Amino acid sequence: MAQIPAEFSANLCKILERISRGDLNDAESLLDNLAVSQGTDPQHIRIAEDIKMLITQLREGAKFANALSDGVLHYEASKNFYLFSEYKQLQANLRHLTWQTQQIAKGDYSQKVNFMGEFSAAFNQMIDGLRAAKKTQDQLRELYATRDKFFSIISHDLRSPFNAILGFSDILTEEWDELNDEERKNFLQNIRNTAHNTFDLLERMLEWSRIQTGKMRFIPVRLNPGTLVRENFSLLAPAANSKFIRFVNDIPEEMFAWADKDAILLVLRNLINNAIKFTQHGGVITGSAAPMNNFVVITISDTGVGISAENLKKLFRFEEQLKTEGTDREKGSGLGLVLCKEILEKNGGLIWAESTEGEGSRFSFTLPLNSGI
Repeated sequence: MAQIPAEFSANLCKILERISRGDLNDAESLLDNLAVSQGTDPQHIRIAEDIKMLITQLREGAKFANALSDGVLHYEASKNFYLFSEYKQLQANLRHLTWQTQQIAKGDYSQKVNFMGEFSAAFNQMIDGLRAAKKTQDQLRELYATRDKFFSIISHDLRSPFNAILGFSDILTEEWDELNDEERKNFLQNIRNTAHNTFDLLERMLEWSRIQTGKMRFIPVRLNPGTLVRENFSLLAPAANSKFIRFVNDIPEEMFAWADKDAILLVLRNLINNAIKFTQHGGVITGSAAPMNNFVVITISDTGVGISAENLKKLFRFEEQLKTEGTDREKGSGLGLVLCKEILEKNGGLIWAESTEGEGSRFSFTLPLNSGI
């Protein structure tokens, strides 16, 4: 192999020194001059071509780096660029990261970044922090809404019946001698009904608050839904009989589920009581059940007045309770269905309603078949 002359080596060192400083234009000018001065020596030509290619690649890399620093993710590198594949991968990763950042800005904290090692860890840590902050914010918003609604119930739903009780009591106290027996009985009946409704509301509020504070214990056992429906039918028979409503229990004795017995008794009592309230005289209330995968679906259906599609959306919501009078003008707090929903969720179940106005309603809920669910 021929030796490279000292002059050529010296000029070559100058060119490489310019390249190391990043002065690619000066390096290219020196290289052109060197090529002219050294003539057509094949070895010199080959070295000059290699250095020329190096300058071209470095210039392409500089364009890519400048594009990235300016936030341009659509710069198209030459396919001759020796880092073309790596560049395209980096560009794709950065585009995806940009998209993920946009999703995070919209509140989607489910994103997970898998890019550039420590950067990913720091970015994912930030996402976790944002997710936790949003969860706390949502919980606080829900807590404040619940608190406001709770105080609204106390201030309105409790004050109103007490005002009625006080009013009827004042009339009886001050006008007892002027009233006949029928009038006295009517006032006493109103006081009794109002007191019962108020007690029912207080009981539901206390049960709901016990769930919210974690003080209601749930002890799941194997139980037969049909037996619980029968117990509630027996308990609520006086109210049903006063409206000539017939009970039908179609739940098989061999069907079992897994839940807290007292909690499910409370759910059924609420649902059956509501069915009685919104069923006309001579109607029918039916309890039924059917298996569904690893659950049992229990349904309380009635032949009552039904619920509109608009009002169906308001069911089971604490912040938007539905308060309507029964067929005999029975009063309700709207808390019963909220309580049912929370109790069933604690027992691993769900609740929903289906209804057609004028034809009746079906309230269904699920319970696990066994303790493993």
